[in-house]
Amino acid sequence: MPENLHADAQPGVASLAGGILEDAQKLIRQELALARREVSNAWDKAKTGAALIVSALPILVMGGILLVIMLVKLLHQYLLPDHEWACFGIVGGLLALLGGTLAVRGLKQINKIRLKLPQTIESLNHQSPLIGNGVSGGRPCTDTLETLGGPSWTRN
Repeated sequence: MPENLHADAQPGVASLAGGILEDAQKLIRQELALARREVSNAWDKAKTGAALIVSALPILVMGGILLVIMLVKLLHQYLLPDHEWACFGIVGGLLALLGGTLAVRGLKQINKIRLKLPQTIESLNHQSPLIGNGVSGGRPCTDTLETLGGPSWTRN
């Protein structure tokens, strides 16, 4: 009987490996939950900003139309009294140039956007050696992830 107690006190290799896999699965679930929370927070901020911009847009359009008509009338009255069509052409051309410039700059800004999850990345960078040593038998975790075809979060 005492021999059975001694054997039960020391866990076997299978139970140790099972425990490591369970811990790794739990850690991955927690990391995914953190990433979801970070994305959700960023999305909420983006929705608020977009709602404000969309609500301001009609007001700005109306004000812009009135200002453009005023500018055309000023040009017609003081510079080109006999050529109202030229006044509309000048103002329209200037607005098209300004709009094109703003559109190009906006596209450049959008292309710079990269979704970053700083807490998740930091946590994964910290945890990857622990996961790698436990799961891959001493190989680094990034090698294991790349072997499985998954992304390597630790590379920048």
